[in-house]
Amino acid sequence: DEVIPSLYQSISAGVPKDSVFEFLEVSTKAARGGLTDLSVAVDGISSVINSYGSEIISATEASDLMFTAVKLGKTDFNQLSTELYKVAPIAASLGIDFGAVTASLANLTAKGVPTAQAATQLKAAFAELGKEGTKADKAFRELSGKSLTDFLKGGGKFEDALIMMKEGADKAGVSVLDMMSSIEAGQAILALTADGGDALNATMEEMSNAAGATDAAFQTMDSSMSASFDKIKANLSVMAIETGERIAPIVA
Repeated sequence: DEVIPSLYQSISAGVPKDSVFEFLEVSTKAARGGLTDLSVAVDGISSVINSYGSEIISATEASDLMFTAVKLGKTDFNQLSTELYKVAPIAASLGIDFGAVTASLANLTAKGVPTAQAATQLKAAFAELGKEGTKADKAFRELSGKSLTDFLKGGGKFEDALIMMKEGADKAGVSVLDMMSSIEAGQAILALTADGGDALNATMEEMSNAAGATDAAFQTMDSSMSASFDKIKANLSVMAIETGERIAPIVA
């Protein structure tokens, strides 16, 4: 009653049939480790894969980065899964790595910004920086000589782009907020560069070592008493099905 609806949800979300059970295995571990429903994990991870493409990021990589954000920020897997739809598509379209997204969300929430608000602020920042002709776009072009998209295509990093804007604002004697039209976008950039970007750089370093975060969270929660009872109930269900299949011909 949990797996079959999630299987249908996964296929409907575009997960290929030949890899859907591998995807469900990762999602199941994420759900267990993140103390959330399987359907929520499927929704969050599939949102990332659909935005970036399975050739760019795998379910395991997406889940590992999300769990690392949970570890470093003040958020949880459930909240991240339900809010990623706001930022993943626009980040992917601009060429911003998913690791930069999770690092930014971790840092914003660590400063006390609620996950939903952090995602909204980050989306606004992405939109302003990525849209040609905006106040932020013009400011970034003056500092770098190119658009954010071209900067990233050329090997630049998102965190370096933000630090460049912070340093440019300091040199001009203004606030980063003055470079943005939207207050929400300005709040995100200001919070992420308040210390010159040191915290964001440190978090990005953690994101590069995110491999195994899902398994670690799963192993921790899978050793609990609740998990043991869940296994017993699941095995009893399997036994009931197998018994029914064996006696069905005799009953018929």
